[in-house]
Amino acid sequence: MREVAEFRVDERFASMLFTDREGKRLGDSVRKVQIETSDPRFKQVGRLQRELRVKQDEPFFYGWDLKHEYSQQELQQASLFFLKSAAIFEPPGEMCGTEYDESTACPRCGAGAEQRSDLRLDLRKAPRNKDIACTIAGEWIVSQRLAERMIDEGLTGLELRRVRHHARYEDDPLDFHQVASGRKLLRKAEIAGAPHPGARFWVWLNRAENRALLDEAYAEYATSRREKARRKGKPAPVWHQLIVTSAHAEIVPPTRVGNNPFDDDPKGEGRCPLGHLIGLNRLSEVSISATTRGDVDVVSSRQFVGVRRGVLRPERLILISPKARSIIESEGLKGTTIEVAYLV
Repeated sequence: MREVAEFRVDERFASMLFTDREGKRLGDSVRKVQIETSDPRFKQVGRLQRELRVKQDEPFFYGWDLKHEYSQQELQQASLFFLKSAAIFEPPGEMCGTEYDESTACPRCGAGAEQRSDLRLDLRKAPRNKDIACTIAGEWIVSQRLAERMIDEGLTGLELRRVRHHARYEDDPLDFHQVASGRKLLRKAEIAGAPHPGARFWVWLNRAENRALLDEAYAEYATSRREKARRKGKPAPVWHQLIVTSAHAEIVPPTRVGNNPFDDDPKGEGRCPLGHLIGLNRLSEVSISATTRGDVDVVSSRQFVGVRRGVLRPERLILISPKARSIIESEGLKGTTIEVAYLV
């Protein structure tokens, strides 16, 4: 197995560790750099992150990701796999009308609220040309093509439910010229000396006295778009929610969970004292207790990873059998990466 760390490094500090030819510049301020965790410089990334935080209150890197690459022999010999979504999107179900029962969630960490309605999503925002995807709140969906394969092959441990389309036009970019309320705002801004689209306009627009008219403009736009969509009658793409029916897999060491590759959260600030939430991020390959594996093709962990904040929800890890992996990876199905998981 080859473990590769990907960092979004602040370009101001990248030369402290990397040459000008290393990585890919994302604009003028950030560089994407990949480095194997076996490289001696990997630990130096963590050292620079700590030092810059202390001395300048600045990060060496912003975002990060860990990738695990396997040989064909390692994949063929594995008896369990971890399903990792590579296609994450928003808005999540809660923002589109999906109902959750918060009374069933853990009172300490907020994990485990039960979904009480069909999953409703703005399917216009679902990733195109993908067969499996996940919202930022951990709601998994699969395409009609993948759903058919799962059913035809008799995969066990899961249910598939149709996702309901609920377009959130309020999230679309608003052209103020398109609606009467927007045009009224533009005239008001002109009189106030903050004409669109100058920098002063956006500051002026968000003043408290303009909020009601701005909300009216968004509502007017959303109403017009819904009416237009109704007249066109164009069907939304078909997606199905992937619901794992068994959540008994016990995550065990050497699985690491913490804040980032250099911070395992030794104080336990991201862990639930009741044992539901075990940390903010997965930092390694996944291992589960062999006695909790069961015999189904799809199973999820008992514990949660993540945080309950706003619309974000902690989520269980999904593990699949070799049979399920072969189906997901066949016929060019896209939207996920699959890692080897281990039975302990």
